[in-house]
Amino acid sequence: MSDPQPAAAVEQALALNARFLERCSRLAGVGAWEWQAGTGSLVLSDSACELLDLPADRVPTLGALLDRFGPDGAAMLDAALHRADSEGRGWDVELRCETTQGERVLRVVGGPDDDGEVRRIGVVMQDVTEPAGVRAELERALERLDLATHGGGIGVWELDLQASRHGALTWDDAMWRLHGEAPHGQRITPVGWRRRLHPQDRRAALQALGIALSRRPQLEGEWRVRWPDGSVHVLRGSGRLLRDGSGRPLRLSGVCWDVSEERRLQQKLEEQHELLEVTLQSIADAVLTTDAQGCVTWLNPVAQRLTGWTAEAAHGQPACQVFQARREDEAEPLPDPVLQCLASGQPTQLPSGAVLVSRDGETRAVDDSVAPIRGRDGEVVGAVLVFRDVTQQRRQFDEIRWRASHDVLTGLANRSELGQRLARTLERAKREGSHHALLAIDLDRFKLVNDHCGHAAGDEVLREVARRLEAGVRGRDTVARLGGDEFAAILENCSLEEAQHVAQKLCDSLDQYRYTEGDQTFRIGASVGVTPLDGRWPDTASVLREADACCMIAKELGRNRVQVWAPDDAALRAHQSEHRWATRLQQALDEGRFELDLQRVLPAQGAADDGRLRGELLLRLRERDGNRVPPTAFMPAAERFHIAPRIDRWVLRQAVTMLQREGLPEIASLSVNLSALTLQDAAFHQEARALLLELGTQRARALCLEITETAVITRLADAARFVTQMRALGARIALDDFGAGASSYGYLKALPVDVLKIDGQFVRSLMTDPLDQVAVRSFVDVAQTLGLATVAECVETPEVLQELVRLGVGEVQGFLLHRPEPVDCLLTAEDGQPA
Repeated sequence: MSDPQPAAAVEQALALNARFLERCSRLAGVGAWEWQAGTGSLVLSDSACELLDLPADRVPTLGALLDRFGPDGAAMLDAALHRADSEGRGWDVELRCETTQGERVLRVVGGPDDDGEVRRIGVVMQDVTEPAGVRAELERALERLDLATHGGGIGVWELDLQASRHGALTWDDAMWRLHGEAPHGQRITPVGWRRRLHPQDRRAALQALGIALSRRPQLEGEWRVRWPDGSVHVLRGSGRLLRDGSGRPLRLSGVCWDVSEERRLQQKLEEQHELLEVTLQSIADAVLTTDAQGCVTWLNPVAQRLTGWTAEAAHGQPACQVFQARREDEAEPLPDPVLQCLASGQPTQLPSGAVLVSRDGETRAVDDSVAPIRGRDGEVVGAVLVFRDVTQQRRQFDEIRWRASHDVLTGLANRSELGQRLARTLERAKREGSHHALLAIDLDRFKLVNDHCGHAAGDEVLREVARRLEAGVRGRDTVARLGGDEFAAILENCSLEEAQHVAQKLCDSLDQYRYTEGDQTFRIGASVGVTPLDGRWPDTASVLREADACCMIAKELGRNRVQVWAPDDAALRAHQSEHRWATRLQQALDEGRFELDLQRVLPAQGAADDGRLRGELLLRLRERDGNRVPPTAFMPAAERFHIAPRIDRWVLRQAVTMLQREGLPEIASLSVNLSALTLQDAAFHQEARALLLELGTQRARALCLEITETAVITRLADAARFVTQMRALGARIALDDFGAGASSYGYLKALPVDVLKIDGQFVRSLMTDPLDQVAVRSFVDVAQTLGLATVAECVETPEVLQELVRLGVGEVQGFLLHRPEPVDCLLTAEDGQPA
């Protein structure tokens, strides 16, 4: 019989061991259970019950135990138990278990435990919830890393420095693709990597690797690699060195990615930036840029030169401090255009006429524009100011503008500027009821200076006249040169009496002026017309016309005097009538309203009519209302306004056309009157010569050109030359109104004429005035002496005709013999006979 005391001690020791193991199991999160397939018995440790969240005082069934692992876990574990029983195989799996404290991950390890004839299946469970979570998170992190690296084209590499002398290099698939090669499972060596580098980048890449291994744990760099197809790509590499506790390098791990496109774009951007900078450095315009606060960030060389600021000194300064602008005639600075642009977000510029004051105080005229600089989101991030030096251009423009409004010779306002100022003054007079005056000034003997001393002397005279005129008026008045020797003045806020006083002062000042050249002295005077400038005039043309008319009247009344406008001035009205005639004559010529009459010239002794037509062409003007106007009404105006040569051209063309006609009646003689101005017109001389050449000498003998003594007196040499040319071409010349002047006989010596036409004043009183009889007799004697034909005008009575025959006059014309009638009627033949 054994001793009971030792047996009790053994049981106590076993109980202690069991509790110790149970406590260790709980601390380690381990539980165990055993299942007998034959009997179906199930034994669980308390720690197993805790892991499975089962009651410790009641043994569950196998099915209840397995249900803790869910349908899939229960099925898998049930199959593993039966395989262990039948095949003797164990298992090691991780299963999820639902408990009241939440889901747990249990590592379940089991297998058969043979004990004699009874087979038991032992199972050990360990709570691996935390390690499993860590592992799952690590796996997810690795998946994300793999997705990031492969999706972003990032390759991962590692250099194991302990594997061999040069280290073992490992690439992932992305690294192979970055080098233009498909992943093929081959190993890559450091030498192979070096061969793939661009030759020019090998040294730099190896140096960066050496620095990372020796001095700093970080590897950063870029290098080019050659792909098998020959293309070159740029890779960016980044790595970190891992060392052991003693500081010895273990491995260098890192990543690479392709930056070829970025470098290409960067190179292109740098090239564009360089091109832009070179362009901005080279252009003639000044460029200044600012930030969003209006502070300078950059200036090109032109801007530095114009502002006087260097780029370094200007950087960060307010734009208005560097670009100081003001008006040309003001000292106050203009508002900063940069701040205006930044505030409005719209382009802006300085007002015209702005000048830039540089840092050294120099002033330049500038033209500028400011535009906002916007970021990608449209927000204003700065401004760019572009400006240029336009000092020379503005000076030239001012010069052009001045020349456009002033007379270059005298510096006075010109006709255009006078018209604008006159319009403004007239408008003010109408608006305010104010009174002003206009002076029209015409120099009296200026032409003598030009003719005798030349145009340079004439220019000097005009300049002196301008100085005297400006000195004789107030500073606010306007003196203008209208052209030639014509001037005008606007006297503002001046009554007609005051204007007359000013005009007389100007007239006296010019009368006292003498121009001397050599031993010649010329007196320069002026005729002045004064017109009120107030609201009575409808337009500026009217007041100018009235002032000019007053000036002409002053000239006609003796020159060097003042003529003041008056509404009832008869001389002024007559002058205005002549002005109107000038317009009417121009219109009549343009509209073809001139007509020709013919008055026959017949033999004084009544010789038989041979059917040939002889006569003088007489000009008539057909008014628009049908009335016919004789030349005595309009020829003075035609002479005055230089229209007479144009009228004489028309008459001469008509006469030549008549002489060229065929048929009856034949024209034996056709007389045409020429005015004084026509004899001085070189263009008329040329046209008359061309017409007579066209007519031919034979027919030209029927043409007689009549000139008067008054036409000859001013240009005797020109008249003699013209007469000689016309006679050489076949035409005859008649000296009309002979005897009317004191020098009639003298002209016969200088002019080779063919016919003397005795002035009508000697013919009308021939029967009552003995002196007229003596004069006509002397005219006839002179004509017979020189072999000239004689024609007596204004024969109106039979007695006068008989006396003319007695005195020996060859031909006559007058109302007694034939009243003038239209040429067309005389040239129309009826039944083969002249009309």
